[in-house]
Amino acid sequence: MNCIHTQIHSQEDADLEFTRGFYVHFDQISRILNFVARAEIQSRFSADLLAGTTGLSSDQASTQAKIAAAMELLVPRSYRPTAFGRLVADRDIFFEELGTLWVCHYALSARPRRLVWNHLTNCVLPTEDTASLEQMRATLAPLSGLWAANTWRNNLRQEVNSLFNAYTEQAFRRLHYLRQTDEGAYALTDSPATVPSRAFLATLLIYRDRFLPGASGLEVPTICTADHSPGRLLHLDELRVRALLNQLHEAGQLAIEAKADLDQIRFHPGPTWLTVMQTYYEE
Repeated sequence: MNCIHTQIHSQEDADLEFTRGFYVHFDQISRILNFVARAEIQSRFSADLLAGTTGLSSDQASTQAKIAAAMELLVPRSYRPTAFGRLVADRDIFFEELGTLWVCHYALSARPRRLVWNHLTNCVLPTEDTASLEQMRATLAPLSGLWAANTWRNNLRQEVNSLFNAYTEQAFRRLHYLRQTDEGAYALTDSPATVPSRAFLATLLIYRDRFLPGASGLEVPTICTADHSPGRLLHLDELRVRALLNQLHEAGQLAIEAKADLDQIRFHPGPTWLTVMQTYYEE
């Protein structure tokens, strides 16, 4: 496995346990999102305010709001709705659309700061047959010295359990991304849920904005296998990536340049990942 978190040098660079031992409950995120999207505009929604209006405890509310922020649904710390959060509140408040779930999965996983989620989806699962808590401890061991021994052991265990639960028991299970093996480990499924083409385009634009800002296009091999790429994090092989790109090309959503030595796509000027998702919900 060749995946080194060179950008992580301190606890401030990595959120070891941002779920704080809670599972990812989409029904609770729906309640929070529905409230903040309908409430009067204000600078900040405190954990106590979220708790008082949703029936959650303050710890539950703050944790689920933090998870929602990692999915680009809420603004970090203030927990005001983002433009995407308002769109989901209007069009898919119960997270029934696969496009919503895939974009939330990608937005959450494609952040090196979310150490456990990013390491598992970007480093372990694409290269290993199975994943387990013991494997995560071993592969992340070079970073363990950043935390006290008990903190490292307990928080890593809780975060790994939360991640596995999210994809097998909570709403992310509808992505058919992970399965539990007979030995109790976890593996990528052989047939993940369909990725809607416009949701795929949204993840391409998120990837471009986060890791290659300003790029007018992307090489297809980069889309398939590069660190944090949609192909890698959405569990798409090259055949499925190229099929989705062809769909988008035929729909006029991007241009494929595959002549001479070129094997790349070019984005049309103007559309953002948010406007692409607006179009997805309107279809």
